[in-house]
Amino acid sequence: MRINVYSQELTDEVKLIEKQADTGVVYSAVQLMLHSSDRLHNHPGDDDRSAVTFWLPKSAHRREALALAFENMAKQVRNARDETGLD
Repeated sequence: MRINVYSQELTDEVKLIEKQADTGVVYSAVQLMLHSSDRLHNHPGDDDRSAVTFWLPKSAHRREALALAFENMAKQVRNARDETGLD
């Protein structure tokens, strides 16, 4: 699977979320919130915005591997050729 997020959709908002399943297990995730038009939300409390959600693994080892992948992605962003893409 490939997910494309265009630069115009990016925001700097990142959320840590937790959801408890009906089994009692609590799952954690990190969400990268995407830009969304105000016209899509019916009232001020409506937060059904688009986001890319990364559900976190249970083990510390796999969580660290995910964190390292995100850090590597940040390094690649900083080292990418200047002035590519759109704002």
